[in-house]
Amino acid sequence: MQNKLNTLAIINPISGNGKQKHIECLLKKYTDKSRFQLTIKMTQYAGHASELAKKAIEEGFDLVIAIGGDGTINEIASALTFSDVAMGIVPCGSGNGLARHLGIPMNAKKAIQHLNQAKINSMDTACINEHRFVNVAGIGFDALIAHQFAKMNSRGFTSYIKAVLSSFRTFECQKFKLTDNNNFFTEEGMMLSFCNSSQFGNNAYIAPSAKIDDGKLNLCLLKKPRWYQIPSLTLKTFSRKIENSSLFKEFKLDEAEVVQTSQLGHVDGEPIVVGERIKLKVDSKSLKILS
Repeated sequence: MQNKLNTLAIINPISGNGKQKHIECLLKKYTDKSRFQLTIKMTQYAGHASELAKKAIEEGFDLVIAIGGDGTINEIASALTFSDVAMGIVPCGSGNGLARHLGIPMNAKKAIQHLNQAKINSMDTACINEHRFVNVAGIGFDALIAHQFAKMNSRGFTSYIKAVLSSFRTFECQKFKLTDNNNFFTEEGMMLSFCNSSQFGNNAYIAPSAKIDDGKLNLCLLKKPRWYQIPSLTLKTFSRKIENSSLFKEFKLDEAEVVQTSQLGHVDGEPIVVGERIKLKVDSKSLKILS
């Protein structure tokens, strides 16, 4: 008989869409008790998820289930990288980019049932300077929006669109200087995204061909569209066809250096100050994932 997985479920009670408010009851009801020995803990402050995940390693847990949004998942994944402890996801955020890429249901009950049948695999993680990410990081316009979105009173897709619309008209593109294996080139654009998986969240695909276990990042450059190009670009983004846009350019690499004129960045949607000089590095199959 297979040993049960000693499992810690970490719930962020204030993240995203509020679905997690009843998640403790759902976990107790629908988690496969023949497979998981379950402990449940709630986060109490920013950074607590990371602390709990690090303690889970010390206490000999086999699995940590991240229950929250992309920020919560980032905290827990960053703590578990390079360890023998796997991560599972029950998405309760506003975007849920990595969960959607992995095919995890957005419904909490179905996500738990999905985990009951899932297998442990390995996925890549990456760093932008000292900041680790598992889904998408970036600089330029989306970094600006991440900083604005974090200050808004309400979360969700509608608030995100409001932040985009309020800044788009006045945003000025910048030049990005990239160095990859001694090859130097300059690109001008609205934003430069560093993609481990395929989408930002909400099924907005910035790198449809990205794979989380190929040891590579997809660097996706997007030029600023004119007003009449926005409908077509939006359609291509949500239909996984952005690679066909004349405004889109993509590179694949495992390491690079980037220079930007701003200081802002984001990791998995969370705003950071990353500085002008950026080092990117992929750590191949460095995180165990239940998917």
